[in-house]
Amino acid sequence: MKVNGVQSLLGMLVAVLGLSSCAASRQRAYDVRPENRAALYQERKASPHYRMDNEHTFPVYREPYTVDSPEGRGLFSKAYYELYRAEEATYVTATYKCPESMYFYHFNSGCAIIDNKTGDRYMLREVEYYPVDTCFWIKGSKDKFVRFVLVFPPLPKKVKTVDFFIPSSASRFNFDGSEKHMSGLRVEDLRPKHRIPQGEVIR
Repeated sequence: MKVNGVQSLLGMLVAVLGLSSCAASRQRAYDVRPENRAALYQERKASPHYRMDNEHTFPVYREPYTVDSPEGRGLFSKAYYELYRAEEATYVTATYKCPESMYFYHFNSGCAIIDNKTGDRYMLREVEYYPVDTCFWIKGSKDKFVRFVLVFPPLPKKVKTVDFFIPSSASRFNFDGSEKHMSGLRVEDLRPKHRIPQGEVIR
């Protein structure tokens, strides 16, 4: 009886540990989407006659979403990137230190996350709260870390290594619009280091 009791207890322990392991692996499978909010003020909309060579036609935003310090991996020499693997989408945060009180940014709609193994391209869906293919001013955030959230299609779990690709675009005297490509990035290295346990996000 004692032997059977011990075996039963061990069996139950193994089962509980197995369930705990499964639960933990499920938690690690996905990240909670990153926090974000719109700039508090949009001082000017893009001109209907927008031109990249005329900064007076750019939309102007003030008091954007900022963070105390950048998190993620430094890529393309100017920004820190983190990849959040969620069920409904792949979110990529791009955090820049704003060097001046008026500074413009530009996001190309042709940006893609590329499966390094198959070449499949996961195309940019949107930049939350901001336009794409349009230069826009960020005002009054000198020396602050401004964070943008880029939204891509969900990455299948089998995708382990990716490339980040930004195609070339129109240029101006202080923006060359050149193509940028970073290869062989491990998805796990790009994901947030301090992960929030998966659960319902209530807003």
